[in-house]
Amino acid sequence: MSLLARTVAPYLLDRHRAGVLRTAHGGASRLAPDNTLEAIVAALDTPLDFVEVDVHLTRDGELLLWHDPQLVTQDGLFEIARHSLAELRGLELIDGTLSTLPQAIEAVRGRCGLMIDLKAPDLEGPIMEALRRAAFEDAVICGGFTRTLAALKLGLPEMGVSLTPELEFYRDPAAGLSVLPFLDAVTVYWRGIGPELMRAARDAGVLVLAWTVDHPHVAAHLLAQGVHGVTSNNLDLLAGLARESGPPMTNRSGS
Repeated sequence: MSLLARTVAPYLLDRHRAGVLRTAHGGASRLAPDNTLEAIVAALDTPLDFVEVDVHLTRDGELLLWHDPQLVTQDGLFEIARHSLAELRGLELIDGTLSTLPQAIEAVRGRCGLMIDLKAPDLEGPIMEALRRAAFEDAVICGGFTRTLAALKLGLPEMGVSLTPELEFYRDPAAGLSVLPFLDAVTVYWRGIGPELMRAARDAGVLVLAWTVDHPHVAAHLLAQGVHGVTSNNLDLLAGLARESGPPMTNRSGS
């Protein structure tokens, strides 16, 4: 079978057939601190496909929603990986309250999906366990840790996985995609999207999901290029995309 013979996760295709994939960055991040339950719940008033959350692993194996690898307090920085969830919840934080991936799953269940952004390597085991335990399938998992993404795709083949590439990828996106045949999508900083990347993604049969797009004229420019999804802090922008439709995707197969 060809390296490029792949099938995008069927549920991602089904969602895309209804229109551009709309993702709230960190939840309603202009109304509450991102990655908090308050932000996630507030975002659900907007028609969405996904709420994006960032995930780290605590010392005792809990999946904590937070962007950076450490928490900021008046007493200094505390690395998430070196502390238990109980210890971290005992801190007096400057910028938000702590939530976990299982809490986020229950908050969005039946309303929209989750885009789970890997902020550390080797999270495939805990994430698969959390998703299976919750019987939650409405997710796409993104990040730059290719080994972790491959393991997640192997363990949860119906789940969508998306590469968030490093700078080197943009120099030759076709070559980058050719060695990662398990991908369903690429999550790309919007300024890196151009004809070469769109052509490579089309040839490889993967979706292009643009982040972080907060201005309508930028969204319009990207949609004209054919992007399949937009991640934004601007919920009004996402609501305005509800009836816009991206180009159809074709499942790849062959030998």
